[in-house]
Amino acid sequence: MVRSLTLILSGAFFIAAVHAELLLAPKAVEYKGDGATLKHLEFSDGGKTVTYQSPHGWEYSGNSTQLTLRPPNKAQAEATITRVPLSQPGSFDEESLKKLVSDAVAQVPKGSENISVVSQEKNLVMIEHKETFLITLSYSFYGQKYGRSILFLNRGNEQIRSQLTCREADFKELHLAFFRSQYTWQNL
Repeated sequence: MVRSLTLILSGAFFIAAVHAELLLAPKAVEYKGDGATLKHLEFSDGGKTVTYQSPHGWEYSGNSTQLTLRPPNKAQAEATITRVPLSQPGSFDEESLKKLVSDAVAQVPKGSENISVVSQEKNLVMIEHKETFLITLSYSFYGQKYGRSILFLNRGNEQIRSQLTCREADFKELHLAFFRSQYTWQNL
């Protein structure tokens, strides 16, 4: 009897743990707001629905761990929102921030030159009362200058990474649109 109860409870915990992760496969849903028909993306997060409004006109696709967004008429520009599992709840302490910056620099394309950390900002935006950390990088790759921003958000045993990479000439405009879209998360 005790063994059966233990197995049942273990199974229930496992099922709850499996379903408690954000799945970034989007479902476009129209809704009415201020007299207009609007559209947002919905994602499954266990028993609840999480919503996000991508920048206007950007194409999107996704799977369980990553949402990819592409702005119209901008070559070599892409934004991703990625769910990364953590072994324990994340924090933005000094040691963690240094590692995030180091990892971000290491992730620029191989062969990049003039890699620079332009800025690091903790809690520039709070999303659903959760802390964030924003890193902005610049680098040159095959003679072209690029900008990259990565917004990290810790969410229990998951980290959400919102990253934009594009040509430096488009960076200010696209970063602003992508960054503003982060305010639209609901139930995250």
